[in-house]
Amino acid sequence: MTSADANWNHFWSRLIISELVRQGVRYFCISPGSRSTPLTVAAAQHPQARSAIFYDERAAAFHALGYARACGKPAALICTSGTAAANYYPAVIEAAQENIPLVILSADRPPELRDSGANQTIDQVKLFGAYVRWFFDLPAPDGQMDPAFVLRTVDRLLAHSDSGPVHLNCMFREPLAPEDIRLPEGYNQSIQRWEESARPWTRYEKGRTILNEETLNAVIRRINQAENGLVLLGRLNPNQDNEAVVQFCERLGWPVFADITSGWRLSKDLPHAIPYYDWLLSAEQPHFDTVVHLGGRYVSKRLMQLLEKNKPQLYYHIDDTGQTIDPVSVVTARLLVAPDQFCRQALPLMADRKPAQATLHLKNRSEKVGRILDETLHETDALNQPLLSRIVSELLPADGALFLASSLPVREMNWFGSAGKNWLPVAANRGASGIDGTVASAAGFAAGLEQTVTLLIGDLALLHDLNSLLILKNNEQPVIVIVENNHGGGIFHFLPIVEYDAVFESFFATPHQLNFEHAAKMFDLPYFTARTPAELRDVYQQTLKTRRSALIEVTTDRSENAKLHKTILQRIKERL
Repeated sequence: MTSADANWNHFWSRLIISELVRQGVRYFCISPGSRSTPLTVAAAQHPQARSAIFYDERAAAFHALGYARACGKPAALICTSGTAAANYYPAVIEAAQENIPLVILSADRPPELRDSGANQTIDQVKLFGAYVRWFFDLPAPDGQMDPAFVLRTVDRLLAHSDSGPVHLNCMFREPLAPEDIRLPEGYNQSIQRWEESARPWTRYEKGRTILNEETLNAVIRRINQAENGLVLLGRLNPNQDNEAVVQFCERLGWPVFADITSGWRLSKDLPHAIPYYDWLLSAEQPHFDTVVHLGGRYVSKRLMQLLEKNKPQLYYHIDDTGQTIDPVSVVTARLLVAPDQFCRQALPLMADRKPAQATLHLKNRSEKVGRILDETLHETDALNQPLLSRIVSELLPADGALFLASSLPVREMNWFGSAGKNWLPVAANRGASGIDGTVASAAGFAAGLEQTVTLLIGDLALLHDLNSLLILKNNEQPVIVIVENNHGGGIFHFLPIVEYDAVFESFFATPHQLNFEHAAKMFDLPYFTARTPAELRDVYQQTLKTRRSALIEVTTDRSENAKLHKTILQRIKERL
């Protein structure tokens, strides 16, 4: 008998972890706890399981979310009973909203201790409600049940995980440590074929959905006949076939509005891209008769308002998740196929087009906006928030990636980012658009990509996830944190509440006078400040060379930032 099978708890836990590994789950985010001991030991002893330890379950869950967002494969979370799993909830919601795989293994008390006043015991049954794609309450291990049942349950769990989070609640009785209690002969006989192989008990094979020929022909015929079309790139997975998307945009000739989370907004290689479309929509209101929306959500509020006001006759939303992304009720057809797969299927049927007149017109005006931005943002030697976004977009290394906090940073990179790079992975937690877990998510994104990640984050989001700076110290892949410290909630300066002086500062802007030097020191992270564009460039490039995580703090003024936005908007309207 091996130590892993010292008792029923550890035998079942070995089955769970081994089957997860055989199904391709190799990354385990573990938070220490007693009731989860059998699961933790099984993960720690598996030679192919890669484990990371987290003191805070909320950070663990967001880290796992960032990892899966990057590579498309789920990480497994392991936690003890009680409120530990409840700390996963914000990340579970984000994963559900964005259809990101996530496997939750929560330990629990056995039935006789539930609803009994036993310590560290809450109702964990269906804890995450409708936000998980599948839930199962696994009985406490014993010798009466066929161990094949455990393997089959894990396989069913993973079969549902490709579209979002899943939850396996695992009951354990004591002893929880791997104490040697003699198990009966032949206790694993029913799974002998599994024990003697490296294959999963049951493999679920899922093919990629393709459109049938009749539907595809009808869609492409209408696209070919459209006179004034638009391609909208929403959030796209980093591991998709980019070449198919590029060829589709090139062949179609329509203007392309690329959201920052598509990975294409900062690229110089996307055909017919209109990088500053958000600013253009403040000066003119083009009407598109047909929209092809590839992928998920998009950030631009002006674009959403345009589509609501000038509803297109045809609006194809092409995404394989089946999720409704239609806040202004414009979608006329949903094609449940991956965007890159649709592009590959469509290309042989598409007519070769010259760039549309709308493309040439909008591209010319977008270039003018770029010149206005450069002129306006460099009128002072000091760093401001829009200039910070622009400089960061120019400095990103070709083999790097970008993670953006979901409040002002993601919006400002969409507005001000320069389009001079190759494609690179860009992500933000925009499913539920919370500010929690941003640092942990960025660290997970780096782990999943196995690349250096630059994180652009505001001061309040960093304060909210300050303890996750510890993850950066231990992360194999560096995360360079650039914090825009405007001493409060800068986003509120763009909302109507800014006019109400009696409540604005204290209850919405929530000012503080903190900086992050001592936080960086506490977590043993190199700390730098930058006050000018030259200082930012120098510090950032030095940090890249060290291959270490670091924190760079840039102090800006909330009120001045809002005024600068108004100046830019006024100049664009006057000059276009």
